[in-house]
Amino acid sequence: MTTWAYAEQILYVDLGRRTARVEPTPTALKRGYIGGAGFVASLLAEAPSARIALATGPLSDAMAGRLAMGAVVDGRMVFSSMGGRMAAALKGAGYDAVVIDGRLEHPGVLVLEPEGVRILDGGHLWGLEVPDVARQLYLEAGPYWATMVLGPAADHHVPFATMVHEGHFAGGSGVAAALGRTRIKAVMVRDTLLIPSRCTGCDLACPAKLSPNAGRAGDLGLDAPTAERLAALADALIQAGMLPEPIELLTEIAYRRGVGALFSDGEEAALRRLGPEAARFLPLLPPRKRRGGIGIADLLGTCQRVWRERPGEILRSALAATKGLLADAS
Repeated sequence: MTTWAYAEQILYVDLGRRTARVEPTPTALKRGYIGGAGFVASLLAEAPSARIALATGPLSDAMAGRLAMGAVVDGRMVFSSMGGRMAAALKGAGYDAVVIDGRLEHPGVLVLEPEGVRILDGGHLWGLEVPDVARQLYLEAGPYWATMVLGPAADHHVPFATMVHEGHFAGGSGVAAALGRTRIKAVMVRDTLLIPSRCTGCDLACPAKLSPNAGRAGDLGLDAPTAERLAALADALIQAGMLPEPIELLTEIAYRRGVGALFSDGEEAALRRLGPEAARFLPLLPPRKRRGGIGIADLLGTCQRVWRERPGEILRSALAATKGLLADAS
């Protein structure tokens, strides 16, 4: 098994100034927060206002690595994580974490490489659905990239928007919406080890794949369990004669138009707009999506199922990868 330890660099990107700088990963940060979600929380805490952070863990290139991400939204921190190749690619590009501040004047694509940072024009991608954006980026840049794409839901600041990476979904907590507000349409990462040949993807099915609305929600960049619950509420209201029939509800939610615009800010906002009569349908809806807390797997950057199945192996690998930083936890 491969263990990575740390890339020893953190990348800071200021979108408003279109500048970037690299700083060494502090030993105190590694010792205090290990990596992954811990790095994200620490980096967000430094921000006086809106900020987005992505971070790998010391085991992000082993055991189906996961990328931790978070944002400051309305003064509070929100977190998510993503499987697939993104974490391994970011580590291979030479970064333990990426911090994003500011906002672009026009839509763009953030490109991260070992050689540095570029921002490409993304105006032709704005408003497009996820498969169309992924296809266009593939045609323009080729296969040697790990790409995280936003759909129209994030473009229109739907709070339960998601980021999509090769069938993996993340950000329904508000992280994707925060990234959409920066006018970033996609993040592309190229490392030095030809990522298409690297088998680091998580083999768990994301909840978005298990929903009846999974395919359409994913194309639009919507959190599928949340969209499913809202669709059930809308259907109950339509059947009761309280709402007109939408043309295509999820599309209207993502683009904030028609009947769907009533639901684009989430369930609580929809109930305020629809009035107390709508609340009587809540017992009929699918259960709300449960969000877990930050665990050791999120700090190490590894798959949570692998952690549950092989905790001893993961801890031994972590001790080796962090060069004794975690020795006190053994």
